[in-house]
Amino acid sequence: MKTLVLSFLLLFINITLRAQDNKISGTVVNLASNPISNATVSIFKAGQDQPYIKSLTKENGTFNITIKANEILQVSHLGYISFRLIWKGEPLPLIILKPDELNLAEVMIKHEKPLVELQFDRTVVNVEGDIKAGINAVDVLRKIPGVTILNGNEIRFEGKGITVNIDDKPTRLTGTDLINLLNATTTRNISKVELLYNPSSKHDAQGEGGILNFKTLKRTNPGLDGNLSLTAGHGWKYLTGNNGALSLNYRSRNNYLYLNYGLSKGKQYQEIQTSTRIAEIGQSLLDSAIYTSPYTNQNIRLGYDHYFSKSNIFGVLLTGYYNLTDPSRQTSTDIFSGLSALRDSTRKSVNNSQRISNGFNINLNYKFVIDSAKQQEITMDADGGLFHYRDNNTLMINLLNLQGTTISTPYSLLQNGNTLTRILSYKADFTQKINKNTFETGIKVSNVNISNTFISQRKNEDANLLDNGSNDFNYNETIAAAYINMKFEIGKLTFQPGLRAEQTFTDSYSPTADSTIKRNYLSLFPNFAMGYKTKSHSLSFSYSKRIGRPNYSYLNPFSIVRSAYSILQGNPYLLPSYIDNLRLGYTYKGKYSLSLSYRKAKDVITDLSRVDDQSKVTIDTKANLSENQNYSINTGYYDKFFKSWDFGVSFGLSNSRFNFLYQNQAIVIEQQSFTYSIDNRVTLKKNWWISAFLYGQTRVTYGNQINLPYSFLNLGAGKNILKGKGNLSLSLNDIFYGSITRSETRYGNVDYNVYSKYDSRNIRVNFTYNFGKGQVKIRKRSAGSVEEQGRSN
Repeated sequence: MKTLVLSFLLLFINITLRAQDNKISGTVVNLASNPISNATVSIFKAGQDQPYIKSLTKENGTFNITIKANEILQVSHLGYISFRLIWKGEPLPLIILKPDELNLAEVMIKHEKPLVELQFDRTVVNVEGDIKAGINAVDVLRKIPGVTILNGNEIRFEGKGITVNIDDKPTRLTGTDLINLLNATTTRNISKVELLYNPSSKHDAQGEGGILNFKTLKRTNPGLDGNLSLTAGHGWKYLTGNNGALSLNYRSRNNYLYLNYGLSKGKQYQEIQTSTRIAEIGQSLLDSAIYTSPYTNQNIRLGYDHYFSKSNIFGVLLTGYYNLTDPSRQTSTDIFSGLSALRDSTRKSVNNSQRISNGFNINLNYKFVIDSAKQQEITMDADGGLFHYRDNNTLMINLLNLQGTTISTPYSLLQNGNTLTRILSYKADFTQKINKNTFETGIKVSNVNISNTFISQRKNEDANLLDNGSNDFNYNETIAAAYINMKFEIGKLTFQPGLRAEQTFTDSYSPTADSTIKRNYLSLFPNFAMGYKTKSHSLSFSYSKRIGRPNYSYLNPFSIVRSAYSILQGNPYLLPSYIDNLRLGYTYKGKYSLSLSYRKAKDVITDLSRVDDQSKVTIDTKANLSENQNYSINTGYYDKFFKSWDFGVSFGLSNSRFNFLYQNQAIVIEQQSFTYSIDNRVTLKKNWWISAFLYGQTRVTYGNQINLPYSFLNLGAGKNILKGKGNLSLSLNDIFYGSITRSETRYGNVDYNVYSKYDSRNIRVNFTYNFGKGQVKIRKRSAGSVEEQGRSN
C-alpha cells in the first residue's frame, strides 16, 4: 500500500512539474520599434550562472522557448543592454532593448559577421562600414556570387537584369549614371547588401530578376555622427573616379535627421573600333572612335523622421541629383571594297554633346503599429517626382578621298532633345502576424506623364537650317496594383505564397506624326518560395512571374545620328516582356552553396541591330525578341581562416538561347558560358589589410551580341589610422587590362565585331574619417514609385 501511495505521489509531482513547463512567445525590438534578429534568448535556473536553454530571435524579432515558473529569461544582443525577467507565468510584454551607450562603439568594431552570408532566399554581404570590403558600393557588388557588371555600366545577376535600391528606395538611375552613384557611395556608410533572388508579391512585378538593396548605417541613439570620404583616381588617360561624400546623422529624442551628399568629377576615356562587313555590296567598314566625356555628378538624400510614439512614425525623404556631361566622339570610318586591304575613302565625323540630367523625388511615409506583439501595422507612402533630361548634339561629317581631300559637301546636323517626366504614386501596406504565420496585403496606384520634344535640323550649303526629322512625343501610363502575400512556418519548413495583380493603361501620342498607340491590359504575377533549414543544411525553391516594361526612353521614336554610319532609334511599339524565374538552392553550414536556375522570357526586350545594305548605316534599337531561355548552375564557398583571412570562390555555368525573326528569317543565337571569381582579404598586424579579387568569364551572349572572354585582377591595401576613426586605402583595378570588351554580332545581313577599351584599369586612393559614436541601421521604408523611377532613364 505504501508503494502504491508513493507511486501516485511521484506521478502527481511529475505531472505538476510538467504543467509548469511552458512554451512562451515574445518579440524583441529596439527603441525605434524595429525588430532585432539573432538576439540571444537564454533560460537560467535560479542560482545558476550558465543557461540551460538558448535560442535566437528570427528576422522579424520573434522567438519561442520553453520555460518553467520562477526561472530567469534573459535577452541579449551586441550593442544593447540585456533584458532580464523572472517568469511568473504571465504573457511576455514587448521586449525593448536599449542601446549600450558605453560599449556600443567598441562592440561595433569587435563584432564581425561573415562577409558573405548565403541564406535560403537571398545573399547578404555584411559590410558593416568596413573599408576592407572595398572603397565603394561597386567594389562590394563584385563580391556577390553571380553578379557581373557588363561593359562597365550594366549590372546583371545570373544573366538577368536586377533592380537596385538604397534603403528600400529606388536609385532612379540606370547605366553609367547608376554606376557613378555607386562609385560615390563609400562602404563606410553601408551596413549590408541584400540580393533577393525572387522577390515576393509585395514588391513591384517590374524587372527581369531580383532586387539588390543597399542598407546604410544610421544612428538610433541621441547625438551626432557622420562620415567624410575623399577619393582620387586616375584612369587610362585622365583623372577619373574622383569623388567626395559626406554623411551626417543627428537624433534628438523623437526627431531624426540624416543627410548624404556625393560629388563626382572627372573625365572618362574610351576607344571603340567596329569592323562591319556588308556582303550584299561587297564592302566593309572600319570604324575607329575616340570617346571622351568630362563629367560632374551630384547626388543628395535628405531625410527627417519624427517618432510621435514607438508605434507612430512620420517621415519625409528628399532625393535629388544633377548630372552634367560633355561627351565628344571623333570617328574615322575607312571604306573598303571587296577583299582589298586598300581603302576607297574615309568619312570623318565629330560629335559633340552637352547632356544635363537632373531631378528630385519627395517621399512622405507614415507607419502605424497597431499591435507590436502581433506585428500588426499599416505603412503608407506617397511620392512625387519631377525629372528632366536635355541633350544638345552637334554632328559634322566629311567624306575624304585617299589623299585626305574633301570630296563632298560637309554634312552638319543639329539635334536637341528635351524630356520632362512627372511621377506620382501612392501605396499602402498592411501586415498581420497570426501565431507563427504572417499575412500581408496592399495596394498601389501610380501615374507617369512624359513630354518629349526633339528638334533635328540639317545645315545646307547656304548655311540654312532644314528640318531633318523633328518630332514631339507624349506618353502617359497608369498602373493600379493589389497584392496578397503569406508566410507559414511549420517546424523547419517555411512556405511563402503570394499573388499580385497589375492593371496597366498606356497612351502614347506623337502630334507631329498624328500617331496614337493605346494599350490596356491586366496581368497576374504569382510567386512561391519554400525553405527547409536545419543546423547545417538549408534547401530552398522559389518561383516568380515578372514583367519587363520598357524604359520610357526606349519608346521615343526619334532617330539620333551618332556618326556617319550609326543611328540610335527608339521604338514606340515595344511590348512588355513576361518572365518566368525558377531557382533551387542549397547551402551547407552557410559556407558552401549550390544553385540551379531557369529563366524563360517571352517578347524579351533587348538590343537589335539592322543594317541598310545600300546606305551602309547600322540602326541600333530596342526590340522584342521572340523568346529567351537561360539555364544556369552556380556554386560557391566562403569562409574565414586564422581569424584574419576571408576567402571566397564561386563558379558558374550557363546556357542562354535567343530566338527571334529578322527579315522574315528565324534566327537562333545560343551560347554556353563559364564564369569564376576568387576573393581574398587578409587583416595584418598594426591595422593593415590587403585584398585581391580575380574575375573571369568565357563567351557569353546578351541578346544579339556575343561577348568574347575576358578577366580582370583587382588589388587593394589599406590601414586604419587616427585611432580607428580614419582609414587610408589604395586600389589597383584591372592591372593587366583584361576588361577589354570584344564582341561579335552575326545574323542575317548583320555582321560586325566591336573592340572597346575604357577606364577599367585605374588607380584610386581613398581617405575616410568617421566622427561621432556607433551607428545602426536606418528605419526600413519603401517608396511607392520604385518601379516607375527605375524606368525613367
